[in-house]
Amino acid sequence: MSSSVLGMSLKARRIFGRTLSYVVLVCLGIVGIAPFVYLAILSTKRRIDILSQVPPKLTFDWAVVKDTYQEVLKDQGMQSFVWNSVLVVGTATMISLIIGTPAAYAFSRLRFRGSSRLAETILSMRFMPPITVAIPLFLMVKFFGFQDSYIGLILPYVAFSLPVVVWITIGFFDEIPSEIDDSAMVDGCSRYQVLWKVLLPIIRPGLVTAALFGAIFIWNEFLVALYIVDSREHQTISLGAATLVSAQRPIDWNIAAAVGVVAVIPILLMSLIIQRYIVRGLTAGAIK
Repeated sequence: MSSSVLGMSLKARRIFGRTLSYVVLVCLGIVGIAPFVYLAILSTKRRIDILSQVPPKLTFDWAVVKDTYQEVLKDQGMQSFVWNSVLVVGTATMISLIIGTPAAYAFSRLRFRGSSRLAETILSMRFMPPITVAIPLFLMVKFFGFQDSYIGLILPYVAFSLPVVVWITIGFFDEIPSEIDDSAMVDGCSRYQVLWKVLLPIIRPGLVTAALFGAIFIWNEFLVALYIVDSREHQTISLGAATLVSAQRPIDWNIAAAVGVVAVIPILLMSLIIQRYIVRGLTAGAIK
């Protein structure tokens, strides 16, 4: 086989592989975004139109859209649910970072007997589905008197998000040469100062990435909140959204769709705002 034919064959394979990759990515993108687009379309319709038009027509009546979202944001109490979620997610994520970052630094720099096994054990805790620990968590929260309170939600969420924060942050600490620590300590820095003044500014994209993954899980979590929270006063957006569409009356599908859109928007906006940190964090974490 001549070199020109071989070169054309390799070029054709590369083109085919690249085209196939693009096709797969486009298909995955459609699968991921289609449900949200369909949800957004439903939120612009009246209930009777949703039931009579399957699939719904791509026409919009802005008066209907305005009335639907006003009902969700004002009459249905979604503002309170969003605020509760922001408070719980922000507090739990911050506590997870404060606890998880020093722990990740210790696992990365202070090698001790059984450190790898302990780190794997911490990660394995994240693999446990919430339903397996929901009842024990409920009993513990009730025993300490934290039922139907913010702290009763925050503490379990810290426990759930902490393994993710630790493991993501360990990868970033491992990429930083230990010589940087040694140089800083020679200059008079303590271990604490090395961590907070030298290394944290370097791994800031990793911290943002870890915080976002933890925040997304907490924002979407439903089962633990269902067990712990009784009153509407402390309901998060996932639990509040379920109560809005599960009352003993015919379901207003346009209201349910609008609730879903409102529930997604805060996390979506946060992801877009800090997108450059996420890309840098994931890219840096993937390169050794």
